[in-house]
Amino acid sequence: MASSKVLPIPTLVKQNENLKASWDSILEEAVGIFQKLIKFDTRNFGEDGSETEAALYLKSIFDKEGIECTEILEQKPGRGNVIARIRGDGSLGKGPVLLSAHLDVVEAPKDDWVEKGWKHGPFEGVIDEEDGCLYGRGTVDMKNMAAASTALLLFIARNEIKLGRDLIFAAIADEERSDSKYGAKFLVEQHPEKIDCDLLFTEVGGFPMYMEGTKGIPVMIAEKGAIRFRITAHGKGAHGSTFCKDNPIVTIGDVCTKLGKTRLRHRVTNSARVTFEALASHLNFVKASALKLLLSPRFHSYVLDYILPEKQYKIFGPLLFNVANPVLMGGGDCGNQIPTSAWVTLDTRILPGVTAAEVREEIMEVIGRSRFEPIKMEDGSDGQPELAIEQLTETSCYEQDPKDPRVAEPLAVIQGVLDKLDNGTPVVPFMVPGHTDCSYYITHPSKPVCLGFSPVDVPPGTDFAALFHGTNERVSVDGFKWGLAILLETIFDLCLSTN
Repeated sequence: MASSKVLPIPTLVKQNENLKASWDSILEEAVGIFQKLIKFDTRNFGEDGSETEAALYLKSIFDKEGIECTEILEQKPGRGNVIARIRGDGSLGKGPVLLSAHLDVVEAPKDDWVEKGWKHGPFEGVIDEEDGCLYGRGTVDMKNMAAASTALLLFIARNEIKLGRDLIFAAIADEERSDSKYGAKFLVEQHPEKIDCDLLFTEVGGFPMYMEGTKGIPVMIAEKGAIRFRITAHGKGAHGSTFCKDNPIVTIGDVCTKLGKTRLRHRVTNSARVTFEALASHLNFVKASALKLLLSPRFHSYVLDYILPEKQYKIFGPLLFNVANPVLMGGGDCGNQIPTSAWVTLDTRILPGVTAAEVREEIMEVIGRSRFEPIKMEDGSDGQPELAIEQLTETSCYEQDPKDPRVAEPLAVIQGVLDKLDNGTPVVPFMVPGHTDCSYYITHPSKPVCLGFSPVDVPPGTDFAALFHGTNERVSVDGFKWGLAILLETIFDLCLSTN
Protein backbone atom coordinates (compact mmCIF):
# COMPACT_ATOMS: atom_id res chain seq x y z
CA MET A 1 0.00 0.00 0.00
CA ALA A 2 2.98 2.32 0.00
CA SER A 3 2.60 5.41 -2.18
CA SER A 4 5.30 7.13 -4.19
CA LYS A 5 3.12 9.95 -5.50
CA VAL A 6 3.95 13.60 -4.90
CA LEU A 7 1.87 14.80 -1.99
CA PRO A 8 -0.50 17.72 -2.56
CA ILE A 9 0.15 21.05 -0.87
CA PRO A 10 -2.79 23.19 0.30
CA THR A 11 -3.21 26.36 -1.76
CA LEU A 12 -2.77 28.74 1.19
CA VAL A 13 0.53 27.03 2.04
CA LYS A 14 1.73 27.39 -1.56
CA GLN A 15 0.88 31.07 -1.51
CA ASN A 16 2.51 31.86 1.83
CA GLU A 17 6.18 31.04 2.25
CA ASN A 18 5.88 31.49 6.01
CA LEU A 19 3.45 28.55 6.24
CA LYS A 20 5.60 25.96 4.47
CA ALA A 21 7.80 25.04 7.39
CA SER A 22 4.78 24.85 9.67
CA TRP A 23 3.00 22.58 7.16
CA ASP A 24 5.96 20.21 6.88
CA SER A 25 6.14 20.08 10.66
CA ILE A 26 2.44 19.41 11.19
CA LEU A 27 2.53 16.53 8.69
CA GLU A 28 5.09 14.72 10.82
CA GLU A 29 3.40 15.67 14.07
CA ALA A 30 0.10 14.33 12.73
CA VAL A 31 1.70 10.94 12.08
CA GLY A 32 2.95 10.88 15.66
CA ILE A 33 -0.52 11.71 17.00
CA PHE A 34 -1.94 8.97 14.79
CA GLN A 35 0.53 6.41 16.15
CA LYS A 36 -0.20 7.43 19.73
CA LEU A 37 -3.96 7.07 19.23
CA ILE A 38 -3.50 3.55 17.84
CA LYS A 39 -1.64 2.56 21.02
CA PHE A 40 -4.70 3.28 23.17
CA ASP A 41 -6.74 0.09 23.55
CA THR A 42 -10.21 1.48 22.92
CA ARG A 43 -12.00 -1.75 22.01
CA ASN A 44 -15.76 -1.50 22.35
CA PHE A 45 -17.19 -4.34 24.42
CA GLY A 46 -20.76 -3.07 24.35
CA GLU A 47 -21.53 -1.50 27.69
CA ASP A 48 -17.84 -1.48 28.54
CA GLY A 49 -15.16 0.53 26.79
CA SER A 50 -12.16 2.73 27.46
CA GLU A 51 -12.16 5.77 25.20
CA THR A 52 -11.51 8.25 28.04
CA GLU A 53 -7.72 7.84 28.06
CA ALA A 54 -7.51 8.64 24.36
CA ALA A 55 -9.87 11.60 24.84
CA LEU A 56 -7.69 12.89 27.70
CA TYR A 57 -4.63 12.65 25.44
CA LEU A 58 -6.31 14.80 22.79
CA LYS A 59 -7.52 17.25 25.44
CA SER A 60 -3.94 17.62 26.72
CA ILE A 61 -2.84 18.61 23.21
CA PHE A 62 -5.56 21.22 22.86
CA ASP A 63 -5.04 22.60 26.36
CA LYS A 64 -1.31 22.98 25.73
CA GLU A 65 -1.99 24.94 22.54
CA GLY A 66 -4.64 27.12 24.16
CA ILE A 67 -7.40 25.77 21.89
CA GLU A 68 -10.88 25.97 23.39
CA CYS A 69 -11.82 22.52 24.63
CA THR A 70 -14.50 20.93 26.80
CA GLU A 71 -13.91 18.81 29.83
CA ILE A 72 -14.23 15.08 29.21
CA LEU A 73 -17.93 14.39 28.69
CA GLU A 74 -18.99 11.00 30.03
CA GLN A 75 -22.36 9.40 30.47
CA LYS A 76 -20.58 6.40 31.93
CA PRO A 77 -17.05 6.25 33.41
CA GLY A 78 -14.53 5.28 30.76
CA ARG A 79 -16.73 6.28 27.81
CA GLY A 80 -15.22 9.71 27.26
CA ASN A 81 -15.93 12.35 24.60
CA VAL A 82 -14.05 15.59 24.05
CA ILE A 83 -14.89 18.59 21.85
CA ALA A 84 -12.48 21.30 20.63
CA ARG A 85 -13.42 24.51 18.85
CA ILE A 86 -11.77 27.34 16.95
CA ARG A 87 -14.01 30.40 16.84
CA GLY A 88 -14.67 32.17 13.57
CA ASP A 89 -15.35 35.89 13.16
CA GLY A 90 -18.81 35.32 11.67
CA SER A 91 -17.91 36.98 8.36
CA LEU A 92 -19.33 34.07 6.34
CA GLY A 93 -22.71 34.24 8.07
CA LYS A 94 -22.85 30.44 8.37
CA GLY A 95 -23.02 27.97 11.22
CA PRO A 96 -20.08 25.81 12.32
CA VAL A 97 -18.45 22.95 10.47
CA LEU A 98 -18.05 19.86 12.67
CA LEU A 99 -15.39 17.19 12.19
CA SER A 100 -16.36 13.99 13.99
CA ALA A 101 -14.26 10.88 14.68
CA HIS A 102 -15.06 7.99 16.98
CA LEU A 103 -12.25 6.73 19.18
CA ASP A 104 -13.58 3.24 19.86
CA VAL A 105 -12.56 0.28 17.71
CA VAL A 106 -13.75 -3.28 17.14
CA GLU A 107 -12.14 -6.40 18.55
CA ALA A 108 -8.52 -7.23 17.72
CA PRO A 109 -6.03 -9.59 19.41
CA LYS A 110 -4.03 -7.94 22.20
CA ASP A 111 -1.49 -10.71 22.76
CA ASP A 112 -1.71 -13.56 20.21
CA TRP A 113 -1.75 -11.28 17.19
CA VAL A 114 0.93 -13.24 15.31
CA GLU A 115 -1.17 -16.41 15.48
CA LYS A 116 -4.18 -14.39 14.31
CA GLY A 117 -2.36 -13.31 11.15
CA TRP A 118 -1.33 -9.76 12.03
CA LYS A 119 1.99 -8.48 10.71
CA HIS A 120 2.29 -6.02 13.59
CA GLY A 121 0.48 -5.71 16.89
CA PRO A 122 -2.95 -4.05 16.52
CA PHE A 123 -2.19 -1.68 19.41
CA GLU A 124 1.52 -1.02 18.85
CA GLY A 125 1.29 1.79 16.28
CA VAL A 126 4.12 0.41 14.14
CA ILE A 127 5.04 1.86 10.74
CA ASP A 128 6.25 -0.99 8.55
CA GLU A 129 9.62 -0.28 6.94
CA GLU A 130 8.80 -2.28 3.80
CA ASP A 131 5.41 -0.91 2.77
CA GLY A 132 5.38 2.41 4.64
CA CYS A 133 2.03 1.63 6.29
CA LEU A 134 0.92 2.31 9.84
CA TYR A 135 -0.65 -0.90 11.14
CA GLY A 136 -3.23 -1.14 13.89
CA ARG A 137 -6.86 -1.40 14.83
CA GLY A 138 -8.49 1.93 14.03
CA THR A 139 -6.07 3.08 11.33
CA VAL A 140 -8.93 2.96 8.82
CA ASP A 141 -11.91 3.04 11.20
CA MET A 142 -11.35 5.81 12.22
CA LYS A 143 -8.46 7.16 14.26
CA ASN A 144 -6.97 8.53 11.05
CA MET A 145 -9.72 11.17 11.04
CA ALA A 146 -9.14 11.91 14.73
CA ALA A 147 -5.43 12.49 14.14
CA ALA A 148 -6.01 14.55 10.98
CA SER A 149 -8.65 16.72 12.66
CA THR A 150 -6.39 17.35 15.63
CA ALA A 151 -3.48 18.32 13.39
CA LEU A 152 -5.73 20.56 11.32
CA LEU A 153 -6.83 22.54 14.40
CA LEU A 154 -3.21 22.82 15.55
CA PHE A 155 -2.10 24.20 12.17
CA ILE A 156 -4.87 26.80 12.09
CA ALA A 157 -4.31 27.90 15.69
CA ARG A 158 -0.52 28.10 15.53
CA ASN A 159 -0.56 30.15 12.36
CA GLU A 160 -3.43 32.38 13.54
CA ILE A 161 -5.40 31.67 10.39
CA LYS A 162 -8.72 33.52 10.57
CA LEU A 163 -11.93 31.62 9.99
CA GLY A 164 -15.28 33.09 9.00
CA ARG A 165 -17.27 30.44 10.89
CA ASP A 166 -16.57 28.14 13.85
CA LEU A 167 -14.71 24.89 13.31
CA ILE A 168 -15.46 22.09 15.80
CA PHE A 169 -13.80 18.72 16.32
CA ALA A 170 -15.62 16.04 18.32
CA ALA A 171 -13.68 12.95 19.36
CA ILE A 172 -16.37 10.59 20.53
CA ALA A 173 -17.00 7.23 22.14
CA ASP A 174 -19.14 4.20 21.40
CA GLU A 175 -19.83 4.03 17.68
CA GLU A 176 -18.92 0.41 17.03
CA ARG A 177 -22.22 -1.20 17.97
CA SER A 178 -25.73 -0.91 16.60
CA ASP A 179 -27.26 0.36 19.85
CA SER A 180 -24.50 2.80 20.78
CA LYS A 181 -25.49 5.42 23.34
CA TYR A 182 -22.38 6.90 25.00
CA GLY A 183 -21.06 8.90 22.04
CA ALA A 184 -22.96 10.82 19.36
CA LYS A 185 -26.36 9.87 20.79
CA PHE A 186 -25.30 11.13 24.23
CA LEU A 187 -24.00 14.41 22.80
CA VAL A 188 -27.07 15.04 20.67
CA GLU A 189 -29.43 14.38 23.57
CA GLN A 190 -27.54 15.93 26.49
CA HIS A 191 -25.02 18.40 25.03
CA PRO A 192 -26.59 19.59 21.74
CA GLU A 193 -25.25 23.14 22.12
CA LYS A 194 -21.66 21.89 21.99
CA ILE A 195 -22.09 20.26 18.57
CA ASP A 196 -24.54 22.67 16.94
CA CYS A 197 -23.46 22.95 13.30
CA ASP A 198 -24.57 23.45 9.70
CA LEU A 199 -22.27 20.84 8.19
CA LEU A 200 -20.61 17.70 9.51
CA PHE A 201 -17.87 15.44 8.15
CA THR A 202 -17.34 11.93 9.49
CA GLU A 203 -16.32 8.47 8.26
CA VAL A 204 -16.88 6.35 5.12
CA GLY A 205 -15.86 8.58 2.25
CA GLY A 206 -12.88 10.43 0.86
CA PHE A 207 -10.88 7.35 -0.18
CA PRO A 208 -10.29 6.44 -3.85
CA MET A 209 -12.64 3.92 -5.42
CA TYR A 210 -11.38 2.32 -8.62
CA MET A 211 -13.66 0.79 -11.25
CA GLU A 212 -12.23 -0.52 -14.49
CA GLY A 213 -9.28 1.83 -14.16
CA THR A 214 -11.45 4.85 -13.38
CA LYS A 215 -10.91 6.61 -10.07
CA GLY A 216 -13.62 8.32 -8.04
CA ILE A 217 -13.88 9.70 -4.52
CA PRO A 218 -17.06 8.54 -2.76
CA VAL A 219 -18.73 10.93 -0.33
CA MET A 220 -21.46 9.47 1.85
CA ILE A 221 -24.82 11.24 1.52
CA ALA A 222 -27.03 8.45 2.92
CA GLU A 223 -26.85 5.30 4.98
CA LYS A 224 -29.00 2.27 5.54
CA GLY A 225 -30.79 1.61 8.79
CA ALA A 226 -30.13 -1.41 11.00
CA ILE A 227 -32.71 -3.74 12.51
CA ARG A 228 -32.12 -6.88 14.55
CA PHE A 229 -34.75 -9.56 14.03
CA ARG A 230 -34.87 -12.87 15.86
CA ILE A 231 -36.52 -15.89 14.23
CA THR A 232 -37.42 -18.75 16.53
CA ALA A 233 -38.26 -22.29 15.40
CA HIS A 234 -40.47 -24.52 17.52
CA GLY A 235 -40.76 -28.29 17.80
CA LYS A 236 -41.94 -30.97 20.16
CA GLY A 237 -38.52 -32.02 21.35
CA ALA A 238 -37.33 -35.61 21.66
CA HIS A 239 -34.54 -37.90 22.75
CA GLY A 240 -31.41 -37.47 20.68
CA SER A 241 -31.46 -41.12 19.58
CA THR A 242 -34.82 -40.89 17.76
CA PHE A 243 -36.05 -39.78 14.36
CA CYS A 244 -37.50 -36.26 14.48
CA LYS A 245 -39.37 -34.46 11.72
CA ASP A 246 -39.54 -31.08 13.47
CA ASN A 247 -36.07 -30.60 14.93
CA PRO A 248 -35.96 -26.80 15.41
CA ILE A 249 -32.18 -26.67 14.86
CA VAL A 250 -32.65 -28.21 11.42
CA THR A 251 -35.48 -25.76 10.78
CA ILE A 252 -33.28 -22.79 11.68
CA GLY A 253 -30.56 -24.20 9.43
CA ASP A 254 -33.05 -24.17 6.56
CA VAL A 255 -34.00 -20.56 7.39
CA CYS A 256 -30.34 -19.52 7.25
CA THR A 257 -29.81 -21.34 3.96
CA LYS A 258 -32.78 -19.64 2.32
CA LEU A 259 -31.71 -16.19 3.48
CA GLY A 260 -28.12 -16.84 2.50
CA LYS A 261 -29.00 -17.89 -1.05
CA THR A 262 -31.89 -15.56 -1.86
CA ARG A 263 -31.74 -11.80 -2.21
CA LEU A 264 -34.63 -9.75 -0.89
CA ARG A 265 -36.70 -7.48 -3.14
CA HIS A 266 -34.89 -5.22 -5.63
CA ARG A 267 -35.42 -1.55 -4.73
CA VAL A 268 -33.96 1.60 -6.32
CA THR A 269 -33.57 4.57 -3.97
CA ASN A 270 -32.64 8.08 -5.06
CA SER A 271 -29.19 7.63 -3.49
CA ALA A 272 -28.53 4.44 -5.45
CA ARG A 273 -29.63 6.06 -8.69
CA VAL A 274 -27.34 9.06 -8.06
CA THR A 275 -24.41 6.75 -7.23
CA PHE A 276 -24.68 4.54 -10.31
CA GLU A 277 -25.36 7.41 -12.68
CA ALA A 278 -22.34 9.32 -11.32
CA LEU A 279 -20.08 6.30 -11.76
CA ALA A 280 -21.47 5.53 -15.22
CA SER A 281 -20.75 9.08 -16.42
CA HIS A 282 -17.01 8.36 -16.14
CA LEU A 283 -17.00 4.94 -17.85
CA ASN A 284 -17.08 3.92 -21.48
CA PHE A 285 -20.42 3.12 -23.10
CA VAL A 286 -20.35 -0.65 -22.55
CA LYS A 287 -19.32 -0.49 -18.90
CA ALA A 288 -21.66 2.42 -18.18
CA SER A 289 -24.58 0.52 -19.72
CA ALA A 290 -23.87 -2.52 -17.58
CA LEU A 291 -23.75 -0.39 -14.45
CA LYS A 292 -27.03 1.34 -15.27
CA LEU A 293 -28.68 -2.06 -15.75
CA LEU A 294 -28.32 -2.55 -11.99
CA LEU A 295 -31.24 -0.13 -11.73
CA SER A 296 -33.38 -2.29 -14.03
CA PRO A 297 -36.09 -4.49 -12.43
CA ARG A 298 -35.55 -6.97 -15.24
CA PHE A 299 -31.78 -7.13 -15.79
CA HIS A 300 -30.17 -6.32 -12.43
CA SER A 301 -29.83 -9.99 -11.42
CA TYR A 302 -27.88 -10.85 -14.56
CA VAL A 303 -25.41 -8.01 -13.95
CA LEU A 304 -24.96 -8.96 -10.29
CA ASP A 305 -24.57 -12.69 -10.92
CA TYR A 306 -22.59 -12.77 -14.15
CA ILE A 307 -20.89 -9.44 -14.89
CA LEU A 308 -19.73 -7.69 -11.72
CA PRO A 309 -16.46 -8.86 -10.13
CA GLU A 310 -16.76 -10.10 -6.55
CA LYS A 311 -15.47 -6.87 -4.99
CA GLN A 312 -17.99 -4.74 -6.88
CA TYR A 313 -20.77 -7.23 -6.16
CA LYS A 314 -20.15 -6.82 -2.42
CA ILE A 315 -20.08 -3.02 -2.64
CA PHE A 316 -22.91 -2.30 -5.08
CA GLY A 317 -25.34 -5.12 -4.32
CA PRO A 318 -26.38 -3.87 -0.85
CA LEU A 319 -27.26 -0.47 -2.33
CA LEU A 320 -30.18 -2.08 -4.19
CA PHE A 321 -31.58 -4.47 -1.59
CA ASN A 322 -32.48 -4.78 2.02
CA VAL A 323 -30.03 -7.30 3.48
CA ALA A 324 -30.84 -9.87 6.19
CA ASN A 325 -27.80 -11.87 7.27
CA PRO A 326 -27.82 -14.56 10.00
CA VAL A 327 -25.23 -13.53 12.60
CA LEU A 328 -26.07 -15.34 15.86
CA MET A 329 -27.63 -18.75 16.55
CA GLY A 330 -28.69 -20.73 19.59
CA GLY A 331 -30.71 -23.76 20.65
CA GLY A 332 -30.45 -26.76 22.92
CA ASP A 333 -28.66 -27.20 26.22
CA CYS A 334 -28.29 -30.96 26.50
CA GLY A 335 -26.11 -33.30 24.46
CA ASN A 336 -28.69 -36.08 24.11
CA GLN A 337 -31.89 -34.09 23.66
CA ILE A 338 -33.51 -32.52 20.60
CA PRO A 339 -34.62 -29.10 21.84
CA THR A 340 -38.09 -27.63 21.66
CA SER A 341 -36.79 -24.36 20.17
CA ALA A 342 -33.85 -22.80 18.37
CA TRP A 343 -33.26 -19.26 17.15
CA VAL A 344 -31.22 -17.09 14.80
CA THR A 345 -30.60 -13.34 14.97
CA LEU A 346 -30.59 -11.45 11.69
CA ASP A 347 -28.49 -8.36 11.06
CA THR A 348 -30.92 -6.58 8.77
CA ARG A 349 -29.88 -3.43 6.90
CA ILE A 350 -32.78 -1.50 5.39
CA LEU A 351 -32.80 1.05 2.60
CA PRO A 352 -34.04 4.61 3.11
CA GLY A 353 -37.80 4.77 2.76
CA VAL A 354 -38.39 1.16 3.83
CA THR A 355 -40.21 0.42 7.09
CA ALA A 356 -39.48 -2.35 9.56
CA ALA A 357 -42.83 -3.93 8.69
CA GLU A 358 -41.96 -3.98 4.97
CA VAL A 359 -38.60 -5.68 5.40
CA ARG A 360 -40.15 -8.13 7.85
CA GLU A 361 -42.60 -9.10 5.09
CA GLU A 362 -39.72 -9.54 2.63
CA ILE A 363 -37.93 -11.88 5.04
CA MET A 364 -41.05 -13.95 5.61
CA GLU A 365 -41.64 -14.08 1.86
CA VAL A 366 -38.21 -15.63 1.25
CA ILE A 367 -38.54 -18.18 4.04
CA GLY A 368 -42.18 -19.02 3.32
CA ARG A 369 -45.03 -17.00 4.75
CA SER A 370 -47.12 -20.07 5.68
CA ARG A 371 -44.39 -21.22 8.08
CA PHE A 372 -45.20 -18.22 10.30
CA GLU A 373 -48.91 -19.03 10.42
CA PRO A 374 -50.60 -21.23 13.07
CA ILE A 375 -50.52 -24.95 12.34
CA LYS A 376 -53.94 -26.62 12.13
CA MET A 377 -54.25 -29.35 14.72
CA GLU A 378 -56.17 -32.59 14.25
CA ASP A 379 -59.04 -31.24 16.36
CA GLY A 380 -59.29 -28.14 14.14
CA SER A 381 -57.69 -25.77 16.64
CA ASP A 382 -54.74 -23.50 15.88
CA GLY A 383 -51.37 -24.76 17.07
CA GLN A 384 -48.07 -22.96 17.49
CA PRO A 385 -46.52 -21.76 14.19
CA GLU A 386 -43.36 -23.49 13.00
CA LEU A 387 -41.58 -20.11 13.06
CA ALA A 388 -41.98 -16.81 14.89
CA ILE A 389 -40.24 -13.50 14.13
CA GLU A 390 -39.70 -10.60 16.52
CA GLN A 391 -37.92 -7.26 16.24
CA LEU A 392 -35.19 -6.63 18.82
CA THR A 393 -33.66 -3.25 17.90
CA GLU A 394 -33.80 -0.56 15.22
CA THR A 395 -31.44 2.22 14.14
CA SER A 396 -32.72 4.81 11.70
CA CYS A 397 -31.48 5.28 8.15
CA TYR A 398 -31.18 8.65 6.44
CA GLU A 399 -30.95 10.02 2.93
CA GLN A 400 -29.97 13.46 1.63
CA ASP A 401 -30.64 14.81 -1.85
CA PRO A 402 -27.39 15.90 -3.57
CA LYS A 403 -29.45 18.47 -5.52
CA ASP A 404 -30.51 20.18 -2.29
CA PRO A 405 -28.45 23.42 -2.20
CA ARG A 406 -27.33 22.74 1.38
CA VAL A 407 -25.87 19.39 0.26
CA ALA A 408 -24.75 20.48 -3.20
CA GLU A 409 -22.57 23.30 -1.87
CA PRO A 410 -20.12 21.20 0.19
CA LEU A 411 -20.07 18.52 -2.52
CA ALA A 412 -19.07 21.23 -5.01
CA VAL A 413 -16.39 22.48 -2.63
CA ILE A 414 -14.93 18.98 -2.32
CA GLN A 415 -14.97 18.64 -6.11
CA GLY A 416 -13.16 21.95 -6.37
CA VAL A 417 -10.50 20.71 -3.97
CA LEU A 418 -9.99 17.54 -5.99
CA ASP A 419 -9.79 19.64 -9.15
CA LYS A 420 -6.95 21.63 -7.57
CA LEU A 421 -5.07 18.93 -5.69
CA ASP A 422 -5.92 15.56 -7.27
CA ASN A 423 -6.18 16.09 -11.03
CA GLY A 424 -9.95 16.52 -11.03
CA THR A 425 -10.89 13.12 -9.60
CA PRO A 426 -14.72 13.09 -9.60
CA VAL A 427 -16.81 13.08 -6.45
CA VAL A 428 -19.27 10.17 -6.30
CA PRO A 429 -22.22 10.73 -3.92
CA PHE A 430 -22.69 7.40 -2.18
CA MET A 431 -25.00 5.50 0.16
CA VAL A 432 -23.23 3.48 2.85
CA PRO A 433 -24.69 0.02 3.53
CA GLY A 434 -23.42 0.08 7.11
CA HIS A 435 -24.04 2.32 10.11
CA THR A 436 -22.29 5.50 11.28
CA ASP A 437 -22.92 8.18 13.87
CA CYS A 438 -24.76 10.22 11.24
CA SER A 439 -27.94 8.36 12.17
CA TYR A 440 -27.76 10.29 15.48
CA TYR A 441 -26.31 13.57 14.22
CA ILE A 442 -29.08 13.88 11.65
CA THR A 443 -31.57 14.15 14.54
CA HIS A 444 -29.81 17.19 16.06
CA PRO A 445 -32.10 20.27 16.30
CA SER A 446 -29.80 22.16 13.90
CA LYS A 447 -30.52 19.53 11.19
CA PRO A 448 -26.95 19.53 9.85
CA VAL A 449 -25.87 18.24 6.46
CA CYS A 450 -24.01 15.01 7.29
CA LEU A 451 -21.38 13.79 4.85
CA GLY A 452 -18.99 10.86 5.01
CA PHE A 453 -15.65 12.40 4.13
CA SER A 454 -12.49 11.38 5.99
CA PRO A 455 -9.95 11.44 3.17
CA VAL A 456 -7.09 8.98 2.87
CA ASP A 457 -5.31 7.77 -0.26
CA VAL A 458 -4.95 4.13 -1.29
CA PRO A 459 -3.38 2.76 -4.49
CA PRO A 460 -5.28 0.83 -7.16
CA GLY A 461 -5.81 -2.84 -6.37
CA THR A 462 -6.26 -2.28 -2.63
CA ASP A 463 -9.35 -3.95 -1.18
CA PHE A 464 -9.92 -0.98 1.09
CA ALA A 465 -13.37 -2.13 2.21
CA ALA A 466 -11.81 -5.34 3.58
CA LEU A 467 -9.55 -3.30 5.86
CA PHE A 468 -12.53 -2.01 7.86
CA HIS A 469 -12.55 -4.29 10.94
CA GLY A 470 -10.11 -6.60 9.10
CA THR A 471 -6.84 -8.33 9.94
CA ASN A 472 -3.80 -6.11 9.24
CA GLU A 473 -5.89 -2.95 9.15
CA ARG A 474 -3.49 -0.28 7.91
CA VAL A 475 -3.01 3.04 6.14
CA SER A 476 0.08 4.20 4.30
CA VAL A 477 1.76 7.20 5.88
CA ASP A 478 1.76 9.02 2.55
CA GLY A 479 -1.93 8.15 2.10
CA PHE A 480 -2.68 9.67 5.49
CA LYS A 481 -0.72 12.83 4.65
CA TRP A 482 -2.59 13.09 1.33
CA GLY A 483 -5.84 12.95 3.27
CA LEU A 484 -4.72 15.65 5.68
CA ALA A 485 -3.92 17.98 2.77
CA ILE A 486 -7.28 17.32 1.12
CA LEU A 487 -9.17 17.83 4.39
CA LEU A 488 -7.32 21.06 5.21
CA GLU A 489 -7.97 22.49 1.73
CA THR A 490 -11.66 21.60 2.08
CA ILE A 491 -11.91 23.31 5.45
CA PHE A 492 -10.12 26.41 4.13
CA ASP A 493 -12.52 26.63 1.18
CA LEU A 494 -15.49 26.28 3.52
CA CYS A 495 -14.30 28.34 6.46
CA LEU A 496 -11.68 30.99 5.67
CA SER A 497 -12.63 34.48 6.81
CA THR A 498 -13.58 37.13 4.26
CA ASN A 499 -12.16 39.89 6.50
